Formats: sequence, structure tokens, C-alpha cells
Amino acid sequence: MAKLIGLIPAAGKGVRARPYTTLVPKGMLQVDGRPNLERIICLMRDQLGIDEIYMTVGYLSGVIKAYFGDGVWLGVRLHYIDNSELDKGLAWSILLAGRELAAPCCVMLSDECYVGSNHQDLLDFAYEDALATCTVMDADDTKLIQRNYSVHKEGDRVLNLVEKPEVPENNLLGLGTFLLTPAFFPLLEEAFARAPSGYVEFVTFLDQLCGVEPGVLCYELKGTYVNINDRDSLNLARFYERRMHFSENRISLLLYSEGVEENIDFTINRYRRNPQLDTISVVMPQANTIADKVRGCGAEVILCPREVELYGEKIRYGLARTGGDIIVMAEADYTFPEHDICKLLEYIKEADMVVGTRTTRQLIEQGSDMRGLVRLANIVLAKFIELLWWKREVRISDVGCTFRAIWRSCYEDLQDRLEAKGPELLAEMAVEMLRDRKRLIEIPVSYYNRSEAMFVKYRNRKTFVRILVMIAAKRFKGLLRS
Repeated sequence: MAKLIGLIPAAGKGVRARPYTTLVPKGMLQVDGRPNLERIICLMRDQLGIDEIYMTVGYLSGVIKAYFGDGVWLGVRLHYIDNSELDKGLAWSILLAGRELAAPCCVMLSDECYVGSNHQDLLDFAYEDALATCTVMDADDTKLIQRNYSVHKEGDRVLNLVEKPEVPENNLLGLGTFLLTPAFFPLLEEAFARAPSGYVEFVTFLDQLCGVEPGVLCYELKGTYVNINDRDSLNLARFYERRMHFSENRISLLLYSEGVEENIDFTINRYRRNPQLDTISVVMPQANTIADKVRGCGAEVILCPREVELYGEKIRYGLARTGGDIIVMAEADYTFPEHDICKLLEYIKEADMVVGTRTTRQLIEQGSDMRGLVRLANIVLAKFIELLWWKREVRISDVGCTFRAIWRSCYEDLQDRLEAKGPELLAEMAVEMLRDRKRLIEIPVSYYNRSEAMFVKYRNRKTFVRILVMIAAKRFKGLLRS
């Protein structure tokens, strides 16, 4: 068989995915820390042996070209075809990129995410014996089929296809991976020449080819598939990808220290009981009494310069020097129990950052001793964030909890916008998550208020005002930019 060429239509405006696609094309939305377009290119390269890819671009094409360049850094050669007539739809983008191709091509849509798929098996399929080959997956949710297209077939041969069927005939979900032979494109060009409106619906055109020899074939793929077209589908794609490869991620624990915690060895040894942690680091000031003890426990010491003094400064300094794909943050006085790390890690599969809350009544009754004005202040500030970013639909009740887990790729997206030097950094991280439309989940955790140094230094009226001013300033600046 002839070597496949890649073809990726990535010109669309991504209207259904607004506001996520206001500044980037839909294919550039990130799944597990990299654009979905990059995942598709790597899938073509690794599973199908494709090293030459033609990509149709249009809406915000400069974003795509600036990121991928000529594709050499990914081990492929990228050719860009500009589409200035976006209203002509998917079929036009495919025709622009494929009309000059002399070998079969694999088309993959830029907004479709595949996790654990068997695309490599397409190489053993007789796709050159047809004008086109479509792909399907078995789906038990008929609503997915109604949003894509249905396929009626006998054996490998397609009898008909229906775009967005009202009542699907079976459980076969039509996918956005197609294998097209060179003979396909003259027929598509003729269809555009005949179309009075200048528009050809791609799946409907494929359906018409089912009666034209040598017809259309169908191949059933395995794995997990998500069509990324809104917030929920984007989050679902990220969840599937993270869950699939979660065991491959390195998990680091970063402990915040004031440099005086004499029980630091107890804390490190307790956290070391969690087998999911790969490394433990402790960030502390230059002037401290515990660095030797930390090293003696086998943990890494992150020693801040003398000018790095406040809580937020030290946390940011530590995060920048902590390895791992997932970073868990806690305090050096064993304020949060080791077993609650499992809660964070379970939910981080579904979120960009998971934050503990110390304010829930259930856990206050079960041992969390965050009470009184401090608890009330954290709730008030959290609800202020909810109010100012109401459309983000986040629900939080605690802005000052150190205990959290965050993906390194997510933190790297935010770090240049983090300015707080004091304890307001924790709330600022939540605010920037919302401004960037990332997913933040808050979960109840047990809390034991052991850190006297932290209590004296930061739990006061001044901290409340600093956090309040930071939240208001972030919102005001955002409105000015809008």
C-alpha cells in the first residue's frame, strides 16, 4: 500500500466552543497540557507512520502557524493551506488540502480527541479498494450519534450515512477519521461545481458515494473518543487522557515551612507513607533551624534567598524548583493528614487544580478545628470570588487553604500572572484559574491547626484586607481589558 499522507482541517471558527475559542482556534485547546492538534499530529506520526501533513487553516491561523512552524520539531513536515471561505464548511477545507494529493490520505478533525485508540490497525485495512473509508466506534449513548453521524453497513461496506440522525439505526458512532483515495477529490470538486449555494455537506456527500463504485468502506475503531465542542466535552477529554496515563505521572509534595517546625521529621515520615508520592521537598527561609533535619529525612531542601521572605514569595520560589507532573502543596507542621492526599489525587484527574476546604461543617465536627472569625473570613472571601466570576460556575468556600494539588502544566500557564507576595497568593491562584477558564474543584479535607508561626504571622485583619483588595483589583483589570 502507498504511504499515507495526513490531512487536518483546522480552519473553523469553533463557534460552539465560545468563549474558549475567542483567542485560539478550537484545535489549540489543551488536553493534558498540550493542544489537541499536537495530539492528532503525534497520533498520525506514531500510529500511522505519517510524516507529511497538509493542514487547512483559517480562523486565527497565526496561532497555529506560530506554534507548529514547519513541524520539524515534531518529526513531520507541515504544509499550510489558507481557507478564506469558512462558510463553505468542512468539505471545502478537505478539498483545498487534498485536491493535489497523488496518494491516499488520512483525514482527522482538529476538534476530535482519541484516547487509547487503535488507529494503527487502519494500515492493515483495504482502504485503497474504496473511494473513501469512514470510521466508527460502538456507542451506548445515542445522543452522541445524534450529534455526529450514523452509519448503516453490511460487513465493511457502507450502505448509507446520515448526518445528525433523529433516530439512529444502531449503536455505531460516526467519527472524524477518514481515509480518502486520490479518486475521491475530483468527485468532491464536481459536487462543489454543481452546488447552487456553493456548499457541500461532507457526510451527505459521502452518503452519495455509497452508490458509486468502488463505494465507501467502514472500519470500527476501539478506544475512547470525545468531540471537543464546549466546556464539558473539553473537561471530559482531559479526564480520559489523564486517567489513561495517570500512573505515568511523577507526583511531588511541596511542604511550606517557616523554618522553625521542630516536628518536621514527623511530618516528612508521615507523608512518606503515601506510596503515590515520588519526591518530598521543603521550601524554607535562609534563616532556619531545620534544614539539616530535613536532609536527614531524605527530603530536598529548597532554601529561599534572604530577600524572599513572605508566604507567597516562598511558595512561588518552591513551585518553580519542584519537579513532578503533579505538585501537592501542604504545610510543614502536618496540618493536613497524609491520607487526604489520596482525595486530591483522585479529583485531580478531573480538574486542573484541586483545593481543600477547611470550612465544611461535617469535617469541623469530625476533627477539623478551623473555627470562628478565621473560618468566616475564608468563606466570605470565597463567596466574593464566586460573585465576581459568577458565570464560571465555580463553588468554593475557602480561599486560604495551602493543601492543594495542581498540574505542573497548569501552573506554568498561570505563573507569569501571579504577583502576590503574601498569603493572598492562594486566592490569586484560584482567581487566575477562573480567569483562564481552567477547572477548579474544591473538596473537604481534615485540618489540624498546629502551625503557631503561621497563625501569628498571617491570620489577622491585614491578611483579610490584602486578599480582598487583590480579588477586586483582578476583577477590575479584567473588565478594563474586556
